[in-house]
Amino acid sequence: MPLTNISIKHFRCFESVEISLSPGINFFYGCNGSGKTSMLEAVFIFSSGKSFKSSNLSSLIKHKKDDFYLKGFDSKKGYIVEVEKNQNKPISVKLNNNKIVTSRLIKEFPCTPIHNNTFSFTDAPPDFRRKLLDRSIFIAEQAFSSSWFSFYRTLKQRNALLKDNRISDIYAWNQKLSDEGKVLTDYRKDFFDKTILEFNNLLEILEPNNVFDFFDLISIEFYKGWDSIKSLKETLENNLQKDLQRKTTTQGPHKADIKFLINNEDARQILSRGEQKFFSILWSCAQHEVLKRLYEIEATLIIDDIKSELDERVFGLFVELLKLNKNQVIFSCIEDCFSSKITDKFNEFKKFHVEQLR
Repeated sequence: MPLTNISIKHFRCFESVEISLSPGINFFYGCNGSGKTSMLEAVFIFSSGKSFKSSNLSSLIKHKKDDFYLKGFDSKKGYIVEVEKNQNKPISVKLNNNKIVTSRLIKEFPCTPIHNNTFSFTDAPPDFRRKLLDRSIFIAEQAFSSSWFSFYRTLKQRNALLKDNRISDIYAWNQKLSDEGKVLTDYRKDFFDKTILEFNNLLEILEPNNVFDFFDLISIEFYKGWDSIKSLKETLENNLQKDLQRKTTTQGPHKADIKFLINNEDARQILSRGEQKFFSILWSCAQHEVLKRLYEIEATLIIDDIKSELDERVFGLFVELLKLNKNQVIFSCIEDCFSSKITDKFNEFKKFHVEQLR
């Protein structure tokens, strides 16, 4: 559910700030270094206990301070979430004053982040696209986390056997890895198929091919991580000598990917940065629509630095995309690119000049 109020203390460049968020559109703007991305980063921490900019949470603590403290309120559920990070202690998360594990945050405060890494979605390594897909499935499917962890535990065991050259034991683990891999792959393929349908729906409504030629040419395919003609067990057995040589499992769901092709060529070799960025936003929004329409999950959409790489025509498409979105959206830009003529088109639109918040 969307957060309606957040307060931030000793976080990044902020000493202390409290703001009320719209359940619709929230736009933060300001010059570089003013803290607009930090506001989005704080919202993402409420959803994950992690930053999309740094793996070191201690680096988010304001200079010369001992800790940061974030507090969010969801008026619909009556939830109060508190996140605190001390320099020398692990992160502490409380929900209505009860300690919880960070993995619960994604269920209670789901969000879809679109940031610098996501903007190059087609250019990113397969691991990145796989994680984005899995994140949405974690939010949508209650049993997915158990299947995910079971598969990767078994994969770790098989890799350990490969390193020790224990061939007889490896055959016994192939069946288990195959069974768990099929369950994981079925989850991924199902969510991918649903995303494709929503993606095509957005294309029909927005008609981006009036701006971009590539939408008429692009094909999007789910790659399971091994040759789809063969079963995973058969693949594992056929690859045994290669796996023993490399001491790791070379094919399987841990190598899954979403492939984007234009005339059967890798799309990243063809698309410009601006084209990649808009495509990435559209694909992420399609996943968001799956959560909303098919699972009735109100996830928040976070978009950092929306205007860079996008010309006026493409930005116009983004505005049309915003009109279609029924969930909370929080995004940032260096300049105030939303005039009253644009904001009047939205029922719930809040604009924040970040320098005035500090």
